[in-house]
Amino acid sequence: MGAGIALVVAAAAQAAPAVDGWTASASDQVRASVRAGPKGSACLHYDFAGVSGYAVMRRAWPQQWPQDASRTFEIRAHVHGTGGRNDLQFKLADASGDNVWWVNRPDTQPPAAPKAMVIKPRHIEFAWGTRTDRRLLDTAEAEWVVSAGRDGGRGTLCVAGFSRVDLPAPGPAPQPVVQQGDGRLQIDFGQPREFNGLALQWPAAPGDYRVEASADGLRWQTLRELKGSGTGLHTLWLPESETRHLRLRWPPGIGAPTWSLRNAQAWPNRNALLAEQARALLRGDLPRAFHGEQNYWALVGVDGGGERSGLVSEDGAIEVGRGGYSIEPTVLLDDGTRLDASNVEIHHHLPQGHLPMPALQWRHPALRLDIETAADGTARQPTLLARYRLHNPGPAERTVQLWLALRPWQVNPPQQFLTTPGGESRVASLAWRAGRLWVNGAAGPAPTQAPQAVQAAPFDQGLSLQALGAAAALRSTLTDPEGLASALMRFDVTLPAGATRTVGWTAPLGAATNARPIASMRDLDARFDAAAARWHERLNRVRLALPPDAQPLADTLRTSLAHMLMSRDGPRLQPGTRSYARSWVRDGAMMVAALLRMGERDAAQAFVDWYAGHVFASGKVPCCVDRRGADPVVENDSHGQYLYAVAELWRHTHDHALLQRHWPTVRRVTGWIEQQRQQTRGAGFRTPERAHLFGLMPPSISHEGYADKAAYSYWDDFWTLRGLKDAVLIARALGETGRAAAWARGRDEFEHELAASLQASARRYGVPYAVGAADRGDFDATSTTMALNPAQAQAALPAGLLEATFEQYWQQADDRAQGRTPWKDYTPYEWRTVGALLRLGQAERAHAMTRFFMADRRPAGWNQWAEVVLPAYREPRFLGDMPHAWVSSDHIRSVLDMLAFEREPDDTLVIGAGWAAGWLRHPGGVAVSGLSTAHGDLTYRLAPTAAGWTFDLSPLARPPTGGVRLVWPGTGPLPQADAGETALRWAGRELRLPDGTRRLTLTNTGARPEAPAPALTR
Repeated sequence: MGAGIALVVAAAAQAAPAVDGWTASASDQVRASVRAGPKGSACLHYDFAGVSGYAVMRRAWPQQWPQDASRTFEIRAHVHGTGGRNDLQFKLADASGDNVWWVNRPDTQPPAAPKAMVIKPRHIEFAWGTRTDRRLLDTAEAEWVVSAGRDGGRGTLCVAGFSRVDLPAPGPAPQPVVQQGDGRLQIDFGQPREFNGLALQWPAAPGDYRVEASADGLRWQTLRELKGSGTGLHTLWLPESETRHLRLRWPPGIGAPTWSLRNAQAWPNRNALLAEQARALLRGDLPRAFHGEQNYWALVGVDGGGERSGLVSEDGAIEVGRGGYSIEPTVLLDDGTRLDASNVEIHHHLPQGHLPMPALQWRHPALRLDIETAADGTARQPTLLARYRLHNPGPAERTVQLWLALRPWQVNPPQQFLTTPGGESRVASLAWRAGRLWVNGAAGPAPTQAPQAVQAAPFDQGLSLQALGAAAALRSTLTDPEGLASALMRFDVTLPAGATRTVGWTAPLGAATNARPIASMRDLDARFDAAAARWHERLNRVRLALPPDAQPLADTLRTSLAHMLMSRDGPRLQPGTRSYARSWVRDGAMMVAALLRMGERDAAQAFVDWYAGHVFASGKVPCCVDRRGADPVVENDSHGQYLYAVAELWRHTHDHALLQRHWPTVRRVTGWIEQQRQQTRGAGFRTPERAHLFGLMPPSISHEGYADKAAYSYWDDFWTLRGLKDAVLIARALGETGRAAAWARGRDEFEHELAASLQASARRYGVPYAVGAADRGDFDATSTTMALNPAQAQAALPAGLLEATFEQYWQQADDRAQGRTPWKDYTPYEWRTVGALLRLGQAERAHAMTRFFMADRRPAGWNQWAEVVLPAYREPRFLGDMPHAWVSSDHIRSVLDMLAFEREPDDTLVIGAGWAAGWLRHPGGVAVSGLSTAHGDLTYRLAPTAAGWTFDLSPLARPPTGGVRLVWPGTGPLPQADAGETALRWAGRELRLPDGTRRLTLTNTGARPEAPAPALTR
């Protein structure tokens, strides 16, 4: 929901008198006050003081809003202020405060002099809340909010003349009166008409023409003037326009166009305009996203590059930088056939099966085109690398043209709306200089060889590839007032029979000082090879040897590690680089766990050290941090997640200096948790109506499913329990015995009350499972996985509830997979259920879920998931980020759990709980080397022999007190286990290894067939 949710989250009010009924409040560490300003205005004075958040000016303003079609309204005010660019928001809330409507203007600088602001009904959107009827019916309060945006800092927002004006709604639109002459078209709408654009279909190219508007038909104002325009559909973006009279003037001798206005519903933004262009042009002229089809993409970047990264689409377009333009390939064959992504077969892969250098191949009977991407350079100044290999599979020589078109849209598609809205990308100027394209004055692509032609066209000359191919040569700087210019680099390539030729380019993703041209194709090939070598070394510190049918798991695990590293921005772990280019402690803590297990201690520690510096003075841990600072939104999982991340570092490193450095913050955070949990332990929570809430953390919106209203989410409580356990661990490690004892009492009390609450909520809602939120009674097994790991609370919580939860989850998952239950989407956070099922001893089901999730990698050859998976591959929807690094961490942790995991209640290291029975039959066996655990690096090998298997285990640095336990897969006969001369006994399907065991001999005792594993295939 972003910052500035003052009507939902309790804000820290500043002591200030009301001015004309307006009072001030602000989020953590933000200062705000209301003072009287000039000309009767009320002025909100704010200072963000280096953090993110919001400042609010609120007053009671009860309103009943017209529902009669004959009435409308405007909200009017004169606004001015000081300060930088921040999000300016106007909000209305109902009497409950739970339902909010708003007008949000991101990164807006207030005018220095009072300026009229008119808010019409179409500007007001439902922001969040619990209402199913989202119409604006009745509200009780109004707010003006300054939410930290691009600049933060301090400033003022002054509002005068705040009022509502009721108006008669416009009647039915009369039939327009059209007057037409040679080179002239004039329209009288009979009353003022609001519109966002104009669509014109020209029978011939009008060249230069003008669009004008007038309120009275006498005095005219130019809306748009076009130069050198072509034939066909012209789409003119004229946002927030209103006029009664409209006039077009063009050179005589050309027929008049057909015309149509486009209102805000038809064209809410320029992406809608581009989509209309796409429908009018050939398939392949614009990306599939503008045809209403979902497209998928992958990340191209370097470790720590984060926001300075590129994207490559499944079709071969490459986005140069976050929100940047795209480079799209097209091939013209010598017979005139045009090859583009719409008429070729496309296959996707990664080098070595896992290196994060996305590649794809276009296949056509006449030609193959390989498109390969990579990046190199530093995290602050990376460079994007691209190459195109053209191969002639035929028996005769042919000459083709490779077109590389620079286009004013992103790979990130238009339905992506968070943080980095997708779709259009501004290209206002283009130049060709020193062997490189320059875009908006900055260095762009530099090809490895001189193109045969470089051409460019402004938007008004058309978006088709045909128009671009006919455009003039780019000899000087081309400017486009519409910011939608295109360029074309054309390479003529002669291909003898069976031959391959390569063209490449590089482009800076950071500062332009890194913009060095490539001298030759050989240089670019060497940089590709070097990037591959670096990633291979980085991603194989933990070595896994699995059977061939499990190799995709190992490959995707390594790619997922790369996705976490590439998505981070410096030390900041982020779930993504576009929609989620922020650092959440929730995502970060779970990524820290995955990074540590994969040997990435420096990356994990850098994040934890960096995030600790943003904890509020109160001890409240911010949910997330970005360039604006710490976000104050209340999310009560955050505090436990910070403590867990610190403790995970300790468990894997035993670095005392780390604990000492974090100790002051650990004390503040643990104190904050204690304050919060005491809020629900008073007499008000002992009544029958609220007893099931007793002892829980207060409600928050940390769980994505509870964004409509803060909830008593058990997700928060499982994380709080984990944090309290780890606070005790840290205190003990530092010799703080007194604090450790006191915190242990609080931990045990919280654990007891949490278990009682789970039981009480199940009784309250009449369900056999653990509910997701105590005040909702919902089912959310993915959230409940936290009870098993990382909370490791299975021994203390009601066993029957946990078992029933995951039994119901399994049944629902099976129904979904078999098509018995329709589904509209799921999030691959469900990967966590794999680890949960393993801890419950349900390995076959865990593998069935694994097969289900692996089938939803998109594209499969790129080893990744979006945040949202849809059953219809091409349904266009918001997908979050691709790849989604938090999902990547869930995949890593679950796959590694198959090989080994720590079981906290009996301090045991469990090996093999997720081995598939079929792995035992593979001649290569199963091997793990260098897997980091709380007990030191783990190295083992299960190798088949003529009589069964041998199991070799390297010594652990810190053996667990409960020992190492081997779990034998499947339901078949257990092998005879011997450690030297000592015969060992199985406990169920677990075998405790004697301390110091280096080798087990496992002798096959029979061949009773395995029970069939659950299928869970579509």
